[in-house]
Amino acid sequence: MLLDEFFTPRVLIVSGKGGVGKTTIAASLALSAARTGKKVCVVEIDQKGSVTAMFGRGNAGYEPSEIFPGVWAISVAAEEALLEYLDVQYHMRRISKAFTGVHFIDYITTAAPGLKDILVLGKIWYLERGLAGGGSKQDFDLVVVDAPAAGHMLTFLSAPGGLSDAVRVGPIRRQAEWLLEMLQDPSRTRAHLVTLAEEMPVSETLETSVALRDRIGIDVGAIFANGIYPEVFTPHEEELLKDIRSDGSLDELLTEAQRTNIGLDSADLEAFVGYADFLSARRAIQTRHLDQLRKGATEAVVELPFLFAAKIGLPELEELADALEERVAKL
Repeated sequence: MLLDEFFTPRVLIVSGKGGVGKTTIAASLALSAARTGKKVCVVEIDQKGSVTAMFGRGNAGYEPSEIFPGVWAISVAAEEALLEYLDVQYHMRRISKAFTGVHFIDYITTAAPGLKDILVLGKIWYLERGLAGGGSKQDFDLVVVDAPAAGHMLTFLSAPGGLSDAVRVGPIRRQAEWLLEMLQDPSRTRAHLVTLAEEMPVSETLETSVALRDRIGIDVGAIFANGIYPEVFTPHEEELLKDIRSDGSLDELLTEAQRTNIGLDSADLEAFVGYADFLSARRAIQTRHLDQLRKGATEAVVELPFLFAAKIGLPELEELADALEERVAKL
């Protein structure tokens, strides 16, 4: 598949079970899209500032700011989204400032469940329509949404449908329909799911994929299997390690090390074998869960490598973007 085709919908929603690396994948997708010449906006909903930190920048604000050539970021909070909504729809910016405090937002969103989600989705709709808000133009080729974790994400994306069912007439009903049209049009919106090759994340990912399609009507793209350990050893090396495990002798490895002038002692080699056992065992477990994922998924499964890094920064994002582009090309 060509990258241009992969990035065709204007809104890409990225979600997954907490802790699977969805924010890292969202940032990598944005970087990869920017490499193709697209102007990309990453929308952070939880206000953690994780995406901008990966690019070495401070927290994003409510207005888009460029964090890397071709990559912009915005952090969407319900309070600011309400202020913008009242200004755009009812020209009440000056008056509305008095009604956008945290306590007021909590009050009205308790009275009207789902309103916070509607406000945030409304901002995404503005961006998708080429508006920064207030009627000003801000054209992006692609909007990558770092969505809430999978459980909350389904509630988040269901909000327009719930509001549309509850409100039969008037501007609020019409605006809920606009959001539904955006989410349910595969040429405008696509969701990508992120998982680890582990039992619970795989099971939840498969359930989420079905719920997105059948319950909300959103097109589901690829499933990114994140953090996959590499196949470190050749078949010959695996046989050698198998022999070592069976008899506990490191003599052959010591001989090989001496022959290549590698200064290793028995303690070094014991540590090496232990780590080799760990990698082989993890890879075997991941392979089993990847098989389960592929059997249950109707979407393409894209494997992304485990990054041996203490912290995710721009070099790691570039490595993931490289891997993503290579694997997408094979779809």
